[in-house]
Amino acid sequence: MLSKFTVKSTLAEKLTKNSFVAIEPIYSDETIEYLNTKFDQLFLQQNQSRRYVDALDMLNLGVLYDVFNPSLISLIYKLMPNPILYHCHSYEIDGKSQKSHIAGDNFLDGWHRDIDCIHDFEKRGIQHISLFVYLTDVGANDGAFEVCTKKLGYLPRLFKSSKFYSITGKRGHSFLFNRTAFHRASPNKNNNYRRVLKISFQDKNTSSIKLNEKIKSHKKRFNLQKVRDSVPKENVIIRSLFGDEKVNNEELRRAIESKNLSSINYAFIPESTFEIKYSMSLLKEFRGAARDLMYLKKMMYSKKIKCR
Repeated sequence: MLSKFTVKSTLAEKLTKNSFVAIEPIYSDETIEYLNTKFDQLFLQQNQSRRYVDALDMLNLGVLYDVFNPSLISLIYKLMPNPILYHCHSYEIDGKSQKSHIAGDNFLDGWHRDIDCIHDFEKRGIQHISLFVYLTDVGANDGAFEVCTKKLGYLPRLFKSSKFYSITGKRGHSFLFNRTAFHRASPNKNNNYRRVLKISFQDKNTSSIKLNEKIKSHKKRFNLQKVRDSVPKENVIIRSLFGDEKVNNEELRRAIESKNLSSINYAFIPESTFEIKYSMSLLKEFRGAARDLMYLKKMMYSKKIKCR
């Protein structure tokens, strides 16, 4: 049963406590079908096991503003007053797999934290958020996204004292995820591909890894900048989300108010719907603690060099 929420703190509290929040679909089924049809033409041109359609592709396909509809924009600004995009892409993965398509060989069954999140421990609250929208039906064996409440901190936190969730749902199912949480994509064991839309954002003042044109994975973030430079001047909200520093706070505030975005409400699905039993061996507990220590060390180093 869906429960209504309208208060920003409710979202933030749930993201802190459970590492994710499942919400009612922000796109109609007709929009999901439309996006899939548009994306098909680019996915079919790729033969990698993980295929992408990024923000620049969406702009060229003419669907960027279908993705950034009022429901999505309202949701982002309910969580952060001054957000900037970090990811904006769709991707699909092949089926018939026995391991996670990301970090599948890390001796933790693919469980990991996102190493590109530079977390500032002097600041409170959620600093890195991703929205996932399933573009295909995702059941237990279709590569469902899984997340753990194992907290990130200076003292070892054990998996055995944490909860695990496997987020399944029909196409259109939407959920927010705290990017610093332990998570994984479970193996997509069925025959069909699994396709999602991923939108990640953080505060504009949050540090990020410096972009490097020689690193292939950074191309999608360079393309965010190309989209930024193509957005019409009058579209203040989208320009700001894509990192246009010429947009000032007062201009942005007026634009948001004119759209009446605060009147859009959502509903969330109780986290107990997705809870699963998942146990880690003593060896994996040790590996998880070791990875957290390495993660913390990286955060301290990133803070020293003030990577932007």
